[in-house]
Amino acid sequence: MKSFLYVLLLFPFLLNAQTAFISGNDSICDNSAENAEILVSFNGLAPFNFNYAINGIPQLSIITDLNPFIILSQTEGVYTIDSFIDASGNFDSFSGSGLVTILESPDAIISILTDTLSVVYPFGNFNSESNGNIISWEWNFGDNTVNQFSEVVSHEYKDSVAIYQTSLIITDTQGCTDTATKIIWINNDFWIYVPNSFTPDNDKFNDKFCIEYNGIREDTFIFQIYNSKGEMIFNTDTPTDLSCSLNRGWNGKNLIRDEYYPIDNYTYEMFFKDLNGWKHQKYGTINLIR
Repeated sequence: MKSFLYVLLLFPFLLNAQTAFISGNDSICDNSAENAEILVSFNGLAPFNFNYAINGIPQLSIITDLNPFIILSQTEGVYTIDSFIDASGNFDSFSGSGLVTILESPDAIISILTDTLSVVYPFGNFNSESNGNIISWEWNFGDNTVNQFSEVVSHEYKDSVAIYQTSLIITDTQGCTDTATKIIWINNDFWIYVPNSFTPDNDKFNDKFCIEYNGIREDTFIFQIYNSKGEMIFNTDTPTDLSCSLNRGWNGKNLIRDEYYPIDNYTYEMFFKDLNGWKHQKYGTINLIR
């Protein structure tokens, strides 16, 4: 009976007790702009004045009318309340604890053999050399194409000469992400190989004067050969007529009389535009040897 009366006498005070309770168990990634949340709830009259600590280290005092109040933080540790008082100046108790865990994020790394690709062959082979327990990859190539989702990808930049920003977003087993970017340059890469001699002696080796080329506008091509007197003895406006890979070329003959020209040093003149429209003019010598 005494204990029952004691509870009845104490009960009003329990109902009006001024208390503060801290709680929460939140985790954030170490590269995240978001904050972890720890909740502090009160029983009493607002405003509430309380002090809390992280790993026993006191933090700045907070006065608030919010109930509950949310502590936003990016500091790892155990959160506890050191003191609490409400607007009436009364206080009773504070309890609980909250925990913030900081997760180590993965490190996104894009690997590609070269960041400069030719407009003639604009293919890039991309590889993720990222660090961490990665479970997903998302590639965006900056050219309005569909994203790809694998560790190793190959991509063709189908547009003309341009600069693209490729990005890779990775996610690890803890749900943390990281993003890496790399600038990819698509250049108007052209080259022309022109030998300085050939031997039209029908031994099936180096019998024709031929060229190889890459990245030119074929419809702008002009190639002319002159003898020592300045007379034009050969000309073509079709570069494939001189293609080594097609087993074509000039055999050293006068195409009208079907006669071989004599051993001599000949000169050539070549005109063409690259794929960007820039004009090129090249000169050189050709040694006809037997």
